[in-house]
Amino acid sequence: MHLGIITCEILRREIHDVIKWTGIKRVFIVLPDTTNLAILMASREMNARFLTELATDDEIEIKEKRIDGIKREIEDNGLMDSVIIMVNELRLHDQPWKLRAAIEEGLRELSPVVELVLLGYGLCGCTSDEMEELIRKAPVHVVIPRGARGEILNNCIEIALGREKVQELLSEETGTFFMTPAGASIIKEPQVILESSINIMAGGWGCNYRCRTATAADTSNIIKLLKNHYKRVIKVCYSESDERDEEFDSVVRDFAAKFGLMIESAKGSSRTMIDALSSHPLFKFKNREA
Repeated sequence: MHLGIITCEILRREIHDVIKWTGIKRVFIVLPDTTNLAILMASREMNARFLTELATDDEIEIKEKRIDGIKREIEDNGLMDSVIIMVNELRLHDQPWKLRAAIEEGLRELSPVVELVLLGYGLCGCTSDEMEELIRKAPVHVVIPRGARGEILNNCIEIALGREKVQELLSEETGTFFMTPAGASIIKEPQVILESSINIMAGGWGCNYRCRTATAADTSNIIKLLKNHYKRVIKVCYSESDERDEEFDSVVRDFAAKFGLMIESAKGSSRTMIDALSSHPLFKFKNREA
C-alpha cells in the first residue's frame, strides 16, 4: 500500500521505527511545490535533519521529490507500496491554527497518492474536538496516536512515554521537563529548547492559549518560569545507545546546569505510533493482502 505520514520533525525516531515495522522499503520525502529558494532550502535542511534516523538503514531507499514527481514515479514504475512523508517544522505548535492548516493542506495534497495517512502529532495545543473534526473531514483515511481510552494524546512526550507514565512522573514532581534525543539534537541551546517546547507541554498540562503565547514571546518570563517551577529534567531514552550518547548527555547536562535541575531518565518507545497504524482496518487488510 501507499502510506502517507505527516509529522513534526521531533518524531523522527518513532517514524523510522514505524517504517521498519511496515517492511516498506521505498520512502519519499516531500519537497514543497515552490520556486522560493529560501523556503526550498529550509525544507531541505529540515528533511536532512529528519533523515538522520532513516539514512543509517541501508535497506530503505529514500528519495526527495515534490508530490507531482512522487505520483509520476509511482505510476510510471507501477510501484505497489511506498511511504510518503511530509515533515513540518518543530514550532508550528506555537500557533495551533497554523498547525491545523498545515495538516489539512498536507492531507489534501497526499489524498490522490496514498490510501492511509498516519499523523505524527498529538493535540499539540489544539482541542480534541478540533483534531477529531479535522480527521473526520479529511479526504483520506487518517490515524493518529491515541491513549488507552481512545483519546488523542496531548503531545510528543505522551507519544514517547504514554499518558499514564507522564502523569505518574508529573504526580511525583509537577516541575518536570522532558527531553528526547531528537529534541536535544535539533535545538542544542538550553534557552531555545525551552522556548520551543514550553507551549506544546503547557497545552496539555493546564496553561491556556494566552498564557502559552505570552510565555513564548517573553524570554525573561520563560527563564523565570523555569527557575521558579521546574525542578528536574527527564532524559527520555529509547535504547541503550541513547543512554550512552555523549552529545545527548551533554545537551541534557548543560540544560540542567543552566537552570539548576536534577536529571533523571525514563524509557521511551515507538509502540504508540506503531499501534496507531496497526489498529486501522485498511492497513490490516492491505498487510494481509501483501
